[in-house]
Amino acid sequence: MSPINDSTDAYAQTRFPLHGRVQIVGEWPFLLNHSEGPFNKELVLALGQLLAAQIPALQARGPWVMLAIIGYSTLATDEALQTFAGMLQRLSATGLAPRAVAHVTSPEVEGAGLMDEAIARCFDTAGIPFASFSEEAPARDWLQSQLGSD
Repeated sequence: MSPINDSTDAYAQTRFPLHGRVQIVGEWPFLLNHSEGPFNKELVLALGQLLAAQIPALQARGPWVMLAIIGYSTLATDEALQTFAGMLQRLSATGLAPRAVAHVTSPEVEGAGLMDEAIARCFDTAGIPFASFSEEAPARDWLQSQLGSD
């Protein structure tokens, strides 16, 4: 499998510009997601295309987890959150969801903590374990523990 290193830049699909950016990098069994908000629906649609292109090869290797490092802003429109929830539900329904997802947002990021509850609801609705952290090390430890749980 070739290394995963891709971003939403290549997946813009509407005449409206993406607000935000996501780059994913594979570090088996972690998929690192470097995200910068604020986020709109068009960004989430591009993220869906990005994941659809990259996840099948990752999923073929076995259970994996996603570590999302959130920068600049965590803010997202209601429309983006609804689209995000639907995307997560589709990933779960097709067996392409990660075993768990952790978001890391340092306190200096705009809106740190404000979106946690709304994002957690999106993951909960899709049946994907989710946790928020302010530092990467505990997030990695939690994700590693989720890989071991069956």
